[in-house]
Amino acid sequence: MLHKEWLDCYVRVEGTSLRVGNAKIERCWSFASGRAVNVSILDKNKGEEWLAQESNSPMFQLPGLSDDQQPHAIFISALVENDYGISRPYLQTNIDMHLEAISTMYRLTLKIYPDAPFIRHEITVMPVSHFRSKDSLTDKEPNLAWTKADFKANRTLSTTALQLDTNNKQHNVESSDYCEHMTLRDLHSRWTSVQFLDQTDTNNNLVSQETGLLYVREKRNLRGNLLFLTKTLHECGLLIIKEGPTELGIFGKSGVEFQFHGKSLSLLGTGISEGDLRHNEEITSYGVTVGVYDGTSLGGYHLLQTYHRSLRAHVAVRDSFIMSNTWGDRSKDGAISGAFLRKELYAAAALGLSIMQIDDGWQKGATVNSVHAATKSNGGLWSDYYSGDGDFWEVHPDRFPGGLTPIVSLAAELGVALGLWFSPDSVRDYINWEKDIATLIHLHRYYNIRAFKLDGIEIHSKLGEIRLLNMMRYVQKATNGQVDFNIDTTAQKRLGYFGQTQYGSIFLENRYTDWTNYYPHWTLRNLWMLAPYLPSSRLQMEFLNVNRNKDNYAEDPLAPNSCGQVYAFAATAFSNPLAWMELTKLTDQQMNGLTTVIQAFKPYHAEILAGRVLPIGEEPTGASWTGMQSICSPTHGYVLIFRELHESNTAAMKLWGVNGEINVTEILRMDVKDEVIIPQAPLQMIWDATPQGEYVVTRPEPFTFIMYRYDISSIS
Repeated sequence: MLHKEWLDCYVRVEGTSLRVGNAKIERCWSFASGRAVNVSILDKNKGEEWLAQESNSPMFQLPGLSDDQQPHAIFISALVENDYGISRPYLQTNIDMHLEAISTMYRLTLKIYPDAPFIRHEITVMPVSHFRSKDSLTDKEPNLAWTKADFKANRTLSTTALQLDTNNKQHNVESSDYCEHMTLRDLHSRWTSVQFLDQTDTNNNLVSQETGLLYVREKRNLRGNLLFLTKTLHECGLLIIKEGPTELGIFGKSGVEFQFHGKSLSLLGTGISEGDLRHNEEITSYGVTVGVYDGTSLGGYHLLQTYHRSLRAHVAVRDSFIMSNTWGDRSKDGAISGAFLRKELYAAAALGLSIMQIDDGWQKGATVNSVHAATKSNGGLWSDYYSGDGDFWEVHPDRFPGGLTPIVSLAAELGVALGLWFSPDSVRDYINWEKDIATLIHLHRYYNIRAFKLDGIEIHSKLGEIRLLNMMRYVQKATNGQVDFNIDTTAQKRLGYFGQTQYGSIFLENRYTDWTNYYPHWTLRNLWMLAPYLPSSRLQMEFLNVNRNKDNYAEDPLAPNSCGQVYAFAATAFSNPLAWMELTKLTDQQMNGLTTVIQAFKPYHAEILAGRVLPIGEEPTGASWTGMQSICSPTHGYVLIFRELHESNTAAMKLWGVNGEINVTEILRMDVKDEVIIPQAPLQMIWDATPQGEYVVTRPEPFTFIMYRYDISSIS
């Protein structure tokens, strides 16, 4: 029996079974057939088993891998990893399956985090020559767990068929491409699938749900990255996460993610194609996470928070910031110059911003978005940046005759960090990913750039995706985590929200008053909808100059200018706000209002984003009572409450995890457009919940807001 323990995590080989777990969750697989078969998912807190015993179907199936390709040997190794310094440390277990008659190895990788109620896995296809003996339990050589002699000669690998009449037998057809398969024990269960959309240039309804009950004769296909399962007769829940892009960026032919065959559940689409297997490179499937929780909505959201904060350990100085970016006023690269950026830096410092990011235009090469693209023989580039003279990523010599050094020096003097726009080279499936690494490391080391906006991403294959991710990973490793990425998700096939985006924040939207596709309540709604499933510290939410293009909105009562500049900022406050504008075009009144609200809010920002941010009130529509809550501890947190264009000056709201009497302290408020009120002395009051468990709030006018800290004097 092989055995490895680290903190509360463990991996054990018992006969032909593999058992992996920690204090909160345990999974077990049988390898008696030569393939991994799910045996158990145990919620240790509840003592609840999720799987039936009769399943004999393989846990995963890759295109081109048939049942006849039985391993002649399976090796197991384990080591402690931390994803190039980004994640919390975890115990990683590699199960390496060497197949007969071919020079390919399949690696099932399991990741278990201390005291975390979930286990992650992924499947990697690699040439046997890539097998590394250093990844082992003994740190000397891999442990031979099983040989062909250990496997049953007459194995049967099949899924229990639905009981159907002859005319319905086509419903039993099985997929040959899936990354998780299990048979659930309890029929009486409810499922909720959560689907996400990105490509926000053309999508503004980013989250949707579908719910239902298990049915023994139903074949049900569901899209989405998340599947919540709760037992009807027991208080417990199971969460399954597909770690991949949204449906707009995913690879594979299945067209669905989750498939029920009665009580059998498969997570379809590894993302790997038979064509990918012809490359002499490691190809890794989409990942899967299986976690357990108490079955409540809040419990599921806390599990997701634990998941995200495990994949990307929260670091307050890195993960809470207020940034500006020069692109939002539609000057494109036409305004970029040393003189312009010096003025922008002074404005950023006056406002109290953390980072000023220089968008497309700092570099010598011209993109298709350049104001000068039409004058270029190639029309501007959107990939293949290292072609021609190979000087695309040099600093623009005319716009910055002294280079970027004077701008870097002024930024340091003013206490504002610098960020740059960068477009990874997507040509030939990111064949130049190592050149991109060298470029990014040079810009970081020479100019101290710590935040790169990654734009122009277009992923054409799983190989390209892996190279793009490797680019981010190796930059993180080489800079000891000093570089952060703002991963643009506005167009084309990109990583989405769960596709290994832990190497930075998500740049969510490109919105412009020029095109009337910016409204503060739309931005607030997207934050409100995404916050249950993603830490708001992972989201950059834009606020624009609301004075621009007022005529475009005519008499629209929800127009940005009707809300005001301060309100536009407040809609983003419980995320990482992004001033999507040229700061030097703000009026004195706008600068004064923004400076006041930002300086008043900043002392609380890091604590708010370190907490669990969730939506409260009604869904933002422009005419609702709505808001955000940050749960910072079991005894305190913050709420930000908005009265949109609603006729009533009073509303009642429920808070997450709070009931009964609480103490609230007013932090700041806005009663009149763009006039921020900060109490000179703490304004404290007692809130008592209504019989319905709600708290009554008032706001004097539409488009006003108030922010409180709440404290619970006792926990029942």
